[in-house]
Amino acid sequence: MRRAMWVGGLAALLAATTAVCAGAVTLQFLTPAWQDDTVTEVEDIVAEWNAARPDIQVEIVSVAWENINDYLLTSFQAGQGPDVIHQDTVMCYEYGVQGYAEPLNRYLDAATLADTSQASWDGVSDDQGSIYGVPFLQETLVVFYNKAMFAAAEITPPADGMVTWDELRDYALRLTKTDASGQTTTWGLLAPLEQRLWWCLVAQNGGQVLVKHDDGTWHVEIDQAARQAIEYYTNLITVDHVMPQDVLSYDFTSLLQGFKTGKYAMFTFGCWVRSWIINLTRNQLDWGMLEVKGPVRNVTESDPQGVFIYSGSAHKDEAAQFLLYFTNSENQVRIAKADWLFPIRQSALARPEFQTTQDQWNVLYQWLPFAEDVKPKMFGFFGWEWQSFIPQIERVVLGSKNLDKALQAAMDDGNEYLRRMGLQ
Repeated sequence: MRRAMWVGGLAALLAATTAVCAGAVTLQFLTPAWQDDTVTEVEDIVAEWNAARPDIQVEIVSVAWENINDYLLTSFQAGQGPDVIHQDTVMCYEYGVQGYAEPLNRYLDAATLADTSQASWDGVSDDQGSIYGVPFLQETLVVFYNKAMFAAAEITPPADGMVTWDELRDYALRLTKTDASGQTTTWGLLAPLEQRLWWCLVAQNGGQVLVKHDDGTWHVEIDQAARQAIEYYTNLITVDHVMPQDVLSYDFTSLLQGFKTGKYAMFTFGCWVRSWIINLTRNQLDWGMLEVKGPVRNVTESDPQGVFIYSGSAHKDEAAQFLLYFTNSENQVRIAKADWLFPIRQSALARPEFQTTQDQWNVLYQWLPFAEDVKPKMFGFFGWEWQSFIPQIERVVLGSKNLDKALQAAMDDGNEYLRRMGLQ
């Protein structure tokens, strides 16, 4: 009798569960999260949502950062994009302009809007005020340095870690070492081209490369301040010989190994690399961080990330509920901490764990006021940057073209590229 009651109860439970599942909405959430702790945190947040909301279930779709744009464009063109998508904020804007990202204005309440800076909202909005994504993660681009090498070279950085262009160059010169044959054994600095230190330098010098005219058209107009910044960067390679041509193409793991073994005394990267340095060196390497300050103003790259809704989703209201849950203050804290980044919501950023001395969070926190997205918010920016502009900088680095000719070509070819894109 007891067994019959148990079987009958199980059958009723299964029937009820089937009924709930049959009526449930299933959302696809695409994320490029890849660090182990971050992936675990995202999975936990989604699992908690699914447990609390049997009527709206979320499936995680993982795609690598380097493949995400190709994946999304293929999906969008097929009319089968994921419902909720985690991407760079600049791409939230671009997909919005293309009609692939849903405007979120009607889903965002006053408290949510007030908890994020207007500058962050501007990065995901068009000129008419349509908001296409919710910003939720940011970083700071920093210079990591080997403290033992600094001590051996009798270099004492400023107490606040803020160094001028001249100081950074001087450090790199003093740290670069060669052997008896003239072979470089230690490079003073490695600042990978894709990490955009040079964009920060342009902004720090008050320079301009891309300019939006009053009529809405975009133009490549490289002024003298921008030229000075780019020249400073390329001279580290071609004149001072304190930075290798590795800036053009590098292997991430080899870069970290090189920092560990003393091949590179300093290198620039996002603040999240702290976790990799600690794990790779088993916390045995004494390292620190510096921030470059500019002649005109202090700027560091924030490289913000956001979340948006596919405009073709059949379940936009449900997708908005999950998006707002995923990017709420508590979850921003969890994901940012796991990813060794900073949240964007002010209530999340105020949490004490982002100001602790452990793992030098407090050092980075003091530089957050300087963090901004140095990438100009132009539709098609990445295509212009890597197909038109970066190749000219590469020619300077490789010594096949001088800077003046390269920058003139960058303007001529760049403006032709923008005309083809319909931006002029």
